[in-house]
Amino acid sequence: MAHQSVNNNGLLTFTEPLSNYIPLLSSGRDIIAPLWTRLDNRCGGTISYREETSSAVLAQVTATVGQYFPNVTFAATSAFVATWDSVPYYEGGGMATFQVVLVSNVHRSFILLNYGNISETEQIWQAGYSTEDSVSSFTSPATSAPQLSSSSNINVNGRCSFHVDGSPNLPTNLLPSGNKDIVNPPAEDGSSGVIYLQQPFKYFGRTYNQIFVNNNGYLTFTEALTASRPFLDSARDIIAPLWTRLDNRHGGTISYREDTSSAVLAQVTADVKQYFPNIPFAATSAFVATWDSVPYYNGGGVRLTVVFDYQ
Repeated sequence: MAHQSVNNNGLLTFTEPLSNYIPLLSSGRDIIAPLWTRLDNRCGGTISYREETSSAVLAQVTATVGQYFPNVTFAATSAFVATWDSVPYYEGGGMATFQVVLVSNVHRSFILLNYGNISETEQIWQAGYSTEDSVSSFTSPATSAPQLSSSSNINVNGRCSFHVDGSPNLPTNLLPSGNKDIVNPPAEDGSSGVIYLQQPFKYFGRTYNQIFVNNNGYLTFTEALTASRPFLDSARDIIAPLWTRLDNRHGGTISYREDTSSAVLAQVTADVKQYFPNIPFAATSAFVATWDSVPYYNGGGVRLTVVFDYQ
């Protein structure tokens, strides 16, 4: 994660520390301020930070982001957590407990602002974020500091969440495709060779240790199948996200991978729990097959992915 500074007075900066205690979000800097006011940690409380890459924390923040942004496919690879715990105000008594979490992967970034007990104060304060070009910003609508513990932009008291990498909040339901296991036989009606699974896959009472990725948009388990005319009722175990005649000779890629990385496992575990909330499940492997921009035989193109999750 890029450099950032945790400033005592309740804000994060990225290019340089900032000791100002008079809040000014629109200051020509990239600033994230869960509660910018004059704080005095000499008189108590703690200010701490950590960058988390543990699978447990990444699974938790991935699930949290997925809850607030259900149309954005995301698996966290890092979470930077800064906490101001019971830090006193400089004047007038009282103290504040709050936290900012920067959640990110290579492509996307999110902010979580979490508020605990926030005392009333007569000091000037601000809460929100701003960018150096002032194109994007947010200022909390709370009219008193204690209201931060009950206000929200996501209907969860004491929490705000923002998507801040600049990409649109569009559905991107595809996991990353394979980058080395490419299936592109010269014949358009081809198939991969046998692919041996690292973990067996249970499929309606049968268990398979191998799989075939067939060019025309489907998977089989016991043999390669080059048929271009779809026929699901064929006395075979078949998974067909889109079985039709495709022609990868003219473009696109067909790829596969078996993924055991913590980020992907956290993402697919969260997805399964979203759709099957009453079934305890934690993925230990995910087989991903992707047909990326593969043309139809008679023109046009298609992109689709099928994912197996194993426990």
